[in-house]
Formats: sequence, structure tokens, C-alpha cells
Amino acid sequence: MKRSNRLLILVGVFLAVLGFMGAVMVASGGGGTSGPTPVPSSSAEARANVVVAKTNIALGDNITASMVDVKSITLTEKTALGDTFTTTDEVVGKVAGGAIPVGTVLESGKSFLSPGSMVDGQGIASALAAGKVGVSIEVDQINGVGTLVVPGDRVDIILSVYSGELSFTNTKNANGSTINVPGAPDPTVKMLIQNKKVLATLLPPVATVATTSQAVAGSSAAPLAVPSSAIVQNTGRHMIVILEVDPQEAEVIRWAQRAEKADPQNYISLDLALRSPKDNDAPKVDTTGITYKKLVEAWGLLPPDARGIIPADVAKGIKW
Repeated sequence: MKRSNRLLILVGVFLAVLGFMGAVMVASGGGGTSGPTPVPSSSAEARANVVVAKTNIALGDNITASMVDVKSITLTEKTALGDTFTTTDEVVGKVAGGAIPVGTVLESGKSFLSPGSMVDGQGIASALAAGKVGVSIEVDQINGVGTLVVPGDRVDIILSVYSGELSFTNTKNANGSTINVPGAPDPTVKMLIQNKKVLATLLPPVATVATTSQAVAGSSAAPLAVPSSAIVQNTGRHMIVILEVDPQEAEVIRWAQRAEKADPQNYISLDLALRSPKDNDAPKVDTTGITYKKLVEAWGLLPPDARGIIPADVAKGIKW
């Protein structure tokens, strides 16, 4: 074989080897680099903030900033929950509707109490402080702050009773004249009990109304509009309020609830005064109590003067 032919064969073999090596490099992600082709990593799952209990919270506790914290959880975890909160400001001031262990995510649908939200059989005894008792009173929209009090509020209790004024019946004066002065009932009012916690409130059943777009055939009654939101209206509704009080205060409340009047409440009169939460730790206020005489003496109320219509010898001894 000629030398030139052998040279051509060697060149061909060399080129074939180079082509093979190039093909291997391309197949392995060549471009002058070695190693396996990198696999893109999946991105981390999105997360969201929720409010959790920082300490163990008891039924009836007012939520404070020190009781709660913010925690980050995955969206999958959040989806498994109800309506949650993203900042602690959204829950501060609410009232726990049950025991909330530390670390529990707070949910609007089941973590808190709202007016009339008590479920039959749900215990509230654990919300009572040691040495306290729970009593219920019935209020309306006049003496119950519009029936707007909610669990966790603090209230003062005002007692009003009627005492009979001094009366004269068939009484003879010095001149022999007969005196008849009926003693009208005189109210006396005093704020007897202060700074008491509302444990629960019970509202009457919600009345059902027609919601169809047309009246029933043959009926003259038009369909009633249904409010889109639960706005409290002046309907004269009554509400049961359960309060945490001392045993002695419970006796005063029960005394006032004797059946002496023919109205739905059968009370002498028990009225609620709503307190500011800023006064929860304030000292007791010493009030004077109010009678007609006190209004005249201390408040300048002008009394009617009966001395012009009664015998002079009786009138001269009457003073305000």
C-alpha cells in the first residue's frame, strides 16, 4: 500500500474519533461543560399570617394584646381553617367563646362570643371568677342600653324603687277642718352595684318574614323586605343578660325581681349603665342616690308648692 493511502486512512480515523467525541459531548450537555443537566427546583409554597393564642385563654376572657401573636402558616393549612385574622388588632377586645389553648389559630366563627350566641348546653361556669356567682336579669332597649351590651362588657346596675309619700286622710286641723292629702309614690334611685362583667346575653328568636318576590296568590299581604345587615332597630325587644356578681349583690338583684308589676319584666326596676373598658380597674364611685328632695336640694329642681292649697296651720310647718 502506498504511503499516501495509509496517511489518508489515518486522517479519516482521526476525524471519525473527533466526530464521535463531539457527539458524546453534545448528548451529555456539552458546550464545553461536564456533568448532568441541572433540574429546576420547585418554588416554596406561599404562606399567610394568622393570629394565634400566645397564652391559654379561658371562656369569657377579654382578649388583650399580650394574649395573642402572629404566626406564618402555609396556604394549605390556612384553607383547612375558617375565617382567620391577620393582625392582633382585629381580635383585641373580643371575648373568648371557650377555652383557647396556647398556639391555637383564632377563628371568627368559633373563637368568640357575640350577642345571643350561646348554644344550649354550652357551659359558662369556667368564666366565673372565684367567689363570684352568675345571675340573669331581663332588660329592654330603654333600661338595657339599647340591648347592645355584649359578653365581656362591664356594666353598673341602678336600682329604682317607689316609696309612698306621707299622706293625710280625714285628718282634722286645729280649726276642725278635714285634711285629705294622698301620698303619691315617690321614686328613689341609686347606683348600687358597679363594674360587673357580662358573661352572656340571650336574644329573642329572630322573626321569620316573607322573602319571595311575589305575594302568594289570593293574598293581599305584600312581601316584607329583609335587611341585608343585622342593624339593631327600636323594636322594644327584650334581652336576658347574665352577670358575674358577688353573692350579696345577687340577693339585691333577686329582691328587685319580685313580681310586683304587671309587665313582662316584673321588676321594681333594674337598669344597666355601660362602662368604658378603660375603667375596668377604676375604683368604685360614691354616688348620692336620687330622691325628689335630693333633686330640689342638690340640683336646684323647683318643687310644686302645695302650701297654697292646704290649711295654713299645716302649711307653715312644710319646708323643702
